Amino acid sequence: MISRNRMVKSALLGAFACAVSLAMLAVPASATLHGWCGSGATSTCLDNGTNTPTSVNPPNPFGFTGSSAGETGDFLIDILVPNNLSSPSSFSITGGATGTATLFSSTAWISGQLDAYLGISASPTNPIGNYLGPCAAATPCTKNVDPGATGFFVYQADLGTNTLAGASGPPSQLLNLNTALPLGSFIVAFLNQGTAGAPNWQGTANSGAIFETSGSNLPRVPEPASLLLLGVGMMGVAGFAWRKGRTTK
Repeated sequence: MISRNRMVKSALLGAFACAVSLAMLAVPASATLHGWCGSGATSTCLDNGTNTPTSVNPPNPFGFTGSSAGETGDFLIDILVPNNLSSPSSFSITGGATGTATLFSSTAWISGQLDAYLGISASPTNPIGNYLGPCAAATPCTKNVDPGATGFFVYQADLGTNTLAGASGPPSQLLNLNTALPLGSFIVAFLNQGTAGAPNWQGTANSGAIFETSGSNLPRVPEPASLLLLGVGMMGVAGFAWRKGRTTK
């Protein structure tokens, strides 16, 4: 009798363990967003394990997919522009969702996690090294194409409530940018599946960030030393003109 009870208990425990295992397998271990390029059934920019590079600029159309279909929430697009480059005052986003990406802060993101810089808590974490580098030559990131960059200016657009397609894509929202991106820029996204009072932010997989490998070499932001030399030069020209004016009187 005791032996039979033990056998029944063992069988029940085994069935319970099996059910738990199946439930764990049925739910993604970590929900993440992934960048997508093009309007076809297959993305034209592929995850290389470090980022998702594209040589099309702007990468129209582009979008993001979720780990599973039907994930819904407040959808943000963030454009990371190397901080040593001049850039437009904003980026207009059109297509399946519309909005304007404006400068999040006049202070560049130069260290730490992207979610902390944006004032949210998201998963997965996005350390700046994953974007800025240095990275291997086979899987380049910003410092490979723009060694002078020390961080990023972040432009953000809130596209409102959206429902994302699953990882196999294509995205539910195909988006377009109105202007080309500076070389070495990234596009990432966030989805809040919670509420304003109880946020549940889902971030872009580090390797799923869209990385611009070709682009407009917009004018560099002048360094302080360059500005000083320019100022001295202008003062010299003004002084020369003043002296010349006095001698002709």
